[in-house]
Amino acid sequence: MANAHDITVTPLPHPAAARRRNPVSAYLCNQIGGVGRVWDQLQANPDVSFHQSRAWVESWAGGTGARLSIVTLEREGQTLAALPLEIVKTGGLKIARFAGTAYSNANTGLLPDNQGEEDIPVAPADLADALNRAGLAADIVLFDKLLPETAQRAPYSALSRVWHHNPSFQLPLSADFAAVLAQINGKRRRKKFRLSERRLEAVGGYRHITGDDDAQALRLLETFLKQKPVRLAAQGLPNVFADAGVRAFLARLAMTRDADGAPGLELHGIELQGQNEGRIIAVAGLTTKDRHITCQFGSIDETIAADASAGELLFYRMIEQASAAGATVFDFGVGDQLYKRSWCPVRTDLVDCYLPLSLKGRLAAPLLTTSIKLKRTVKTSPRLHRAAAWVRGLRVRNGKTNDADASRDEA
Repeated sequence: MANAHDITVTPLPHPAAARRRNPVSAYLCNQIGGVGRVWDQLQANPDVSFHQSRAWVESWAGGTGARLSIVTLEREGQTLAALPLEIVKTGGLKIARFAGTAYSNANTGLLPDNQGEEDIPVAPADLADALNRAGLAADIVLFDKLLPETAQRAPYSALSRVWHHNPSFQLPLSADFAAVLAQINGKRRRKKFRLSERRLEAVGGYRHITGDDDAQALRLLETFLKQKPVRLAAQGLPNVFADAGVRAFLARLAMTRDADGAPGLELHGIELQGQNEGRIIAVAGLTTKDRHITCQFGSIDETIAADASAGELLFYRMIEQASAAGATVFDFGVGDQLYKRSWCPVRTDLVDCYLPLSLKGRLAAPLLTTSIKLKRTVKTSPRLHRAAAWVRGLRVRNGKTNDADASRDEA
């Protein structure tokens, strides 16, 4: 677990780096098909995040129309990494970042499984030179939301970095569901679950449903897209799912299935029975990479049976199911919220690494890192967070912001 304080980390020189210099080569491609074989090999590494999978990136590009800049790095004839990037313009600055990272929960890039092998860092100047030679049209590259262990691997290990402004939260799983609950006050959790069930029984009962086919998946997704804006508006937050491209991205991901028929985005819901037959009052979307499950978003309908805590009930059912299926982690994703703390004994502080490629990028780097540090300071101070939320709510009501980063962690 990373240190929670705001610091700039300056990596120590790697012993091997002092012995030899290993230049890196970069190759740029705008189509996944151009690097398909390498991509498939690298994403098989269990340590690679789902957010750099073909399912995620293809759905993002297809849904939003984002133009991809896929960089393959090689050293001494061996693939060092594949980096599926997109370039966004902010205040005249062109920033290369992971494709779809505005909606991701943790990134790794596509890295080979080199456990036990010497990991020689890449000098930032060499990496910048390689990316410029390849034609990456950006002023600065921001590798955000890296897992701490990933940030210590090439090509990131020698780069300047700051702690990301939001942590993420995880619940370790095992086949023994009682042992899973024991990590988070199992007696209280089971009591709350039984109370939720009794309250739903009083209004006719419920069923836990999943998007087993495209029609059901899209029904659940559409319910989420109707429920979530209500919750965000109540919190003074912009609706970051309003954009048609983002909605198309989620739909594509929900309908993308692997060779075993498993969807890229697995939709779950709590559906009422009895007099409220068919009404869905809680929705969540999960992704799975190997045995690591990540909750991408969730929503609730509080206009009926609000005291039943349908969202908590849905998490209980999903985690119970994930444990029985052999998953090892249920990841609640980025964003520090009370319900995540209540479920998760593990907190992970993520890392943002950055690399200027131009004079403009070098001039902007201090401003970029100061902005990240300021966000982290605000989010870790209850008083500043409340003040920022008030200002943000005012801007939302006046229609002056629709920043995905402002509320992605509330999803």
